[in-house]
Amino acid sequence: MECNLNEIKWKEFKIEDLFQVKIGKNIDGNKINRLTGSVAYITRKESNNGLDGFIDYSKEYLNNHFPVITIGNETAEPFVQVFPFFTGTKVNILNPRKKISKNALLFVVQSLKMHKSKYSYSYTINSTRLKKQVILLPADASGNANWAFMEQYMRKKEQILLKKYIAYLKKDYSEKDMVPCPHKRWKEFYIKDIFSNIQRGKRLKNGDHLKGTVPYVSSTAMNNGVDDFVSNKENVRIFSSCLTLANSGSVGACFFQPFKFVASDHVTKLENPLYNKYIYLFIATILTRLSKKYSFNREINDNRIRKEKILLPIDEKSNPDYEYMEKYIKKIEKKQIHVYLDYLVSKHRVATLPKHNQESKLKS
Repeated sequence: MECNLNEIKWKEFKIEDLFQVKIGKNIDGNKINRLTGSVAYITRKESNNGLDGFIDYSKEYLNNHFPVITIGNETAEPFVQVFPFFTGTKVNILNPRKKISKNALLFVVQSLKMHKSKYSYSYTINSTRLKKQVILLPADASGNANWAFMEQYMRKKEQILLKKYIAYLKKDYSEKDMVPCPHKRWKEFYIKDIFSNIQRGKRLKNGDHLKGTVPYVSSTAMNNGVDDFVSNKENVRIFSSCLTLANSGSVGACFFQPFKFVASDHVTKLENPLYNKYIYLFIATILTRLSKKYSFNREINDNRIRKEKILLPIDEKSNPDYEYMEKYIKKIEKKQIHVYLDYLVSKHRVATLPKHNQESKLKS
């Protein structure tokens, strides 16, 4: 079967004809601990697959049917869930009327996203409207949804990405002679000496948020610090390619932000134009340890952050060894990709990894 979107037949389908639509059960998000649980808690968030932490809750509230699609009332952002999860009444659950694969559901998600702009906080995609929503999908000769085509199309897209991952794993970053972190020489440095630009974000009240697509980074310890998506351009501070350090709230939570974002006053930007993603990620891990000495009652204000010191690995001249930091993070990244690819191999989604990669994995 050729996976060409221009040559396949398309047809309009009502959501209610393909899915049973229901809402989650009433869970008070203010009374649950999202950090210490064991089951995914899905909310109307627009990123991270809707994941808003892990909770422990009554089994009668658990959604055990999967794969399914979840879509938040106000955000209208759809995701595919492939594990048991909890969710609340602001999230719609689309349970296929017939068995549909995860990949085919991912195709449906892309079609649903085409209608996202018509919904908002004042016109939500509630279950009634969602049932009547019409989407375009590939159809077979009988006029039914062509699930086989959708499955194959998304699998082909996945294979393209996997080839990129495998090509990346074949690169040699000369990790064999790396000194383990515990045996590396370390030295203290003032934060103000390793970041040339330190600036706090600017306050933006919740009521002043304009719905948009630019990440709004605040002091949450979840989702890379992203707390909302806005379109505000005036009276805000917009940064990119830097670290954000939570100075209050989840004090010490530190993330690398590779994209343009709006920074709240609860985070401080740490920037050095000479750093790349890998150096930022290494230093972010070190900075996160500051959370142990700060709290809600002792914030990281502008004065404290400039006096704060952190330990970094050093080279033979006692300067920060940025090359080592970069290689170290790349090594971890490659290991994580190996874990992902090994999982896919176990599920027969990809062929066995090349011998070269298996050997390098063992040596690492």
